[in-house]
Amino acid sequence: MSRHFNNQFEDAGRCEVSQDFYKDRIMETVDKILSGLKATSKTCEKGVYTGTAGVAYCFYYLSQSGIFPEHHDKFLKLAECYISPALDKHHVRSRKDVGLLSGNGGVYMVAALIYNKLGDKQKYEKYIEAYQNLASCCEQVDFLDGGCDELFVGRAGYMFGILALEKCTGVNILPLSQVKIVWDKVIESGRVLSETNNVGDLPLVYKYHGKPYLGAAHGFSGILQALLSFPQLLKNNRESADLVKKSVDFILNNCLNSGNVATNLDAALHGNGKFLVHWCHGAAGVIYMFIRAYLAFGKDERYLNACRELAETVWQKGLLRKGPGICHGVAGSGYVFLLMYRLTGEQKYLYQAERFANFMFSDLFKAEARTPDRPFSLFEGLAGTICFLLDLLQTNKADYPLFSVFLE
Repeated sequence: MSRHFNNQFEDAGRCEVSQDFYKDRIMETVDKILSGLKATSKTCEKGVYTGTAGVAYCFYYLSQSGIFPEHHDKFLKLAECYISPALDKHHVRSRKDVGLLSGNGGVYMVAALIYNKLGDKQKYEKYIEAYQNLASCCEQVDFLDGGCDELFVGRAGYMFGILALEKCTGVNILPLSQVKIVWDKVIESGRVLSETNNVGDLPLVYKYHGKPYLGAAHGFSGILQALLSFPQLLKNNRESADLVKKSVDFILNNCLNSGNVATNLDAALHGNGKFLVHWCHGAAGVIYMFIRAYLAFGKDERYLNACRELAETVWQKGLLRKGPGICHGVAGSGYVFLLMYRLTGEQKYLYQAERFANFMFSDLFKAEARTPDRPFSLFEGLAGTICFLLDLLQTNKADYPLFSVFLE
């Protein structure tokens, strides 16, 4: 069976995003989460990725959207309810567990966001400090066995957490000099692996458990997107910025194949392997690295053209059977079009985002899509779907959860 449903929509058309329709769908989805997932010590595993901390982020995001002002306080209280068991679970884990998606880091970050809005200064400062203290682990080149730089457990995820906290609180979480230490270690780590894995003109190489993944979750594109998300460091460190740009260009020139990128570098260079259309592995995640490169390097049209190619692949093959999630589901595909709409202002992409959103409520999807292992979670399930639907109603703010492409 194909990984995706056939896309039978016209490529472009008139776009009508019904506020009432999607607000109703959001509230129905909230009710499904509340009835299907209780906040307990058994449901908080896997951090923000599939645990209650991710659901807490969803409720935090709902409270801050301004779309449901009558439920603002209710959503914040729900956010606090769902973060609580995760905090109890994660405070006893390894101090080296900096992971934004699967570790302490993401739990502390979400907690700080919630308690900041609740006005609980003591708890806000407690979890901000806990997040800050994780920076020292990131300053060791090899502080983990399987790979130290990707988004789930490594430095790139930690850097995105800094950006998310600063964007939502307006406070500098770490001095730029300390952020630079972490940023430099990602560069150093990539250079070391490049020296031992000679791959032509590729100056930075990254591996996770021995695999040179290219996707956003564990690979090059997520790590390079993180490096590209600190414009001041790029500007003030020209040699390192050149290494980042050459690495992005290598992927552009050597790994982009028929509008997609293979799951890992070896497969891409030898023309074999899997070509998935997911955020975690494939077009729906790699595109964000190219958007950041387009914004960081003088709006070079080559990067925008790559984005258009990748978005077209997502349009053709992104109605995924795996479910509604943002990691490897239809909402994750839909985010591609929302961000392309925000980047270009082209109505085509808003239309495509709305078509994907609407499809998730079709009889066909309900009957034939798979139920994820964690059906209510932020990355696999309905909590992420809510974030996507919210952003469909506020396109000027639309951004991929936790891994912002737009920095303002």
